[in-house]
Amino acid sequence: MPPVPDLPACLECKPLTRAVVTGYAAKVTAEDRAAQWDAFIAAMVWGHGRVGYGPSRVERIMAQPGFEEQLADVTRIALEQGGPAAFEHIRQQRKTGAGCLKHLGAAFGTTYLSFLTRAHRGSDIAPVLDSVVRAWFAEHVEDVDVRIGDGWTYPRKYATYVETMQAWGNKLDIAPDDVERLIFLQQQDATQGSWRESWSSAVTTPESGELLEALRLALDDLGAGDDAEPHLRALEDVIAEAEDRAPDEA
Repeated sequence: MPPVPDLPACLECKPLTRAVVTGYAAKVTAEDRAAQWDAFIAAMVWGHGRVGYGPSRVERIMAQPGFEEQLADVTRIALEQGGPAAFEHIRQQRKTGAGCLKHLGAAFGTTYLSFLTRAHRGSDIAPVLDSVVRAWFAEHVEDVDVRIGDGWTYPRKYATYVETMQAWGNKLDIAPDDVERLIFLQQQDATQGSWRESWSSAVTTPESGELLEALRLALDDLGAGDDAEPHLRALEDVIAEAEDRAPDEA
């Protein structure tokens, strides 16, 4: 099992903005695994924000056997073919039992893909797709189904989402990930709460992983996060295995 590296030095001394994380992603190549690790860590820190369990979750992901090789494969595909192709690769690897980036949910996984594609693929950016954005689509865009599971079971829906965001970006003359950011902020404002509440008033049914995430946050707020974490991880494993065995999307 490879050791988990320390945070990149400059993450400790400057605000972690999208520009900073994009800078790490810009240094990534298909061959430079150290740069891949730095960019992955930066994306995970940016995605988790200030939640207390973020470091332990990321460490768990990076400590899995085969992580370095799997991240390299996903990175290479994202650089060469784009975000949806990398998403499809993760789905197929998990579906066949080969495994790929175990314990990395699709919301945080698409965060990494978003920064990679933003830095390297021009206008072919694959934005983040998380519960907040998914809830907004469920409320406002009935003809675009962007359900997405923790087991990466909806690669075609993710591809549809990316195509939709790119088309909207073209019409608005802004980048696709800027469209995602506007949607995210609008949904938070509409629910008058943080992302953990954003799906609660939506017409969509939350994914199991989203409910688990909300439970983890609630327990963390109550100071019970450390005691509950072993049980939450066991439940997370059960959910992940069920998602990986799920049939392909209709």
